[in-house]
Amino acid sequence: MKKYRIVMLGAGNVGFQLACHLRNNGQHILQVFSRHLSATWNSTLRDIPFTKKISEIEQDGDIYLIAVKDDAIKEIIPKLFLPDKIVAHTSASIPMDILSSVTKNYGVFYPLQTISKNISLDFSAIPICFDAANKPTLEVLKKLAHLLSKTVVEINDDKRLAIHVAAVFANNFSNHLFSIAQEILMKNNLSFDILKPLIRETIRKIETHNPNEVQTGPAARNDEDTINRHLEFLNHDEQLMNLYRLMTTDIQTRND
Repeated sequence: MKKYRIVMLGAGNVGFQLACHLRNNGQHILQVFSRHLSATWNSTLRDIPFTKKISEIEQDGDIYLIAVKDDAIKEIIPKLFLPDKIVAHTSASIPMDILSSVTKNYGVFYPLQTISKNISLDFSAIPICFDAANKPTLEVLKKLAHLLSKTVVEINDDKRLAIHVAAVFANNFSNHLFSIAQEILMKNNLSFDILKPLIRETIRKIETHNPNEVQTGPAARNDEDTINRHLEFLNHDEQLMNLYRLMTTDIQTRND
């Protein structure tokens, strides 16, 4: 595969992991633009040229990957003009054509995973969703995606947004519920470790079954006595009581 000169705009979780894995797969990270670099970046990728000024971005790159927060994308775009270059953002929710003022060769390169700088990732197992404004750009981004991942999917803006909403429910909200569970246990001098086998089994089941087929618990079986005991246990925390009621009602409604 051709060795592309890639400029990373953003050195956060996604930018760091993409830079690492692209370089490990033979690509040349020409430069990184970021307001600051983390200690993790400095210890791992300190040899990559760095700038804090968008006016100093190298103009001779082949591909420019914008891996910053959604609000920051909107701030950066008016300051960029890279005609004939390939420019793609990594956002799940921002439309692709937001980049149309930057170049005619714009696209999206979205790794579908929860990503942290300090946690190693097997990028080959991460689905990469991509799209582009024209076929040549599409082919380049497709090749780049296949370089990193075994699962590469061409997806338009609407489907990408649907995936992101689903991912928020599956990942962000579930992790928040894990956090609540941990708080409940800690307040009762119990370790979160006691729930980890249960969590692992829950994940294992959905590898082979639809989640709605393996829903268990008092809400699924309409066990009102247990539900009421749980609500009484939570009566010191109105917010948690309301959340418990909301989740219980939703499970019961969807199981009818």
